[in-house]
Amino acid sequence: MRKENRPLKVLFATLIAFLTVLPNVTIGQHYFRMTAEFSIKEKFSDGKMSLTKGNVYYDRNYRKLVYNVKFPEKEAWVIMDTVFNKVVNKQLVMRAFIPLLPSATLFDFALSSSLDNFGLEKSFYTVTKVERDGDLVISTWTPDKRMAKAMGKILISKKNNKLYGVAFYSPKDELLKKQIFKNYLKAGGVEFPAEITEIIYKISKNGVVTKEMKISTFKNLKVNDLKEDEIYNFPVPAAVKK
Repeated sequence: MRKENRPLKVLFATLIAFLTVLPNVTIGQHYFRMTAEFSIKEKFSDGKMSLTKGNVYYDRNYRKLVYNVKFPEKEAWVIMDTVFNKVVNKQLVMRAFIPLLPSATLFDFALSSSLDNFGLEKSFYTVTKVERDGDLVISTWTPDKRMAKAMGKILISKKNNKLYGVAFYSPKDELLKKQIFKNYLKAGGVEFPAEITEIIYKISKNGVVTKEMKISTFKNLKVNDLKEDEIYNFPVPAAVKK
């Protein structure tokens, strides 16, 4: 019996949190793809834990984000357009809609040199406040009136001119999620955090708040590597295996 895919649930939440409803991003002329080894440790609200390892690939031309998972089971997670695909042994075993484009993730932000502001400078968010707290510069980004009922504010902190933290709020000003970015890797002219700590807050109808934690680490960052093209452009079967 296959284990319950609880890590996928947190991955969905993480990817959705990355969404900033950006307009079409112009493909850069220099940095177009990146890959790195990843490790994800997760602690769920019920105390259970999980570990996932593999390699992640992203190419701005193919517009595919590929997680080539090696542990605990070999499988591939391919995000393209607004669809999540899970492939095992070259068979599509799961397909689900997610409100996310690969161009609205940290990987694209890093390649397009917009990571320091989490890509928000090209979104419907605008800066409404900037303040300093010790060695952090904190900016408050507010959605325009059209989106204010659906999206809350986002706080971004920078340390030494690098993205350090992001906090997402609901329209009711409830903290939904925060991320901390540390120990940047550098390959060519691209920088990417070696460690990302995420805390997701879940608020029940009666106001009880629980949280789940996820620590993602990355190493061996490569940019514009022309090898493994077949993974960057991972082939996804047309139909789910029945």
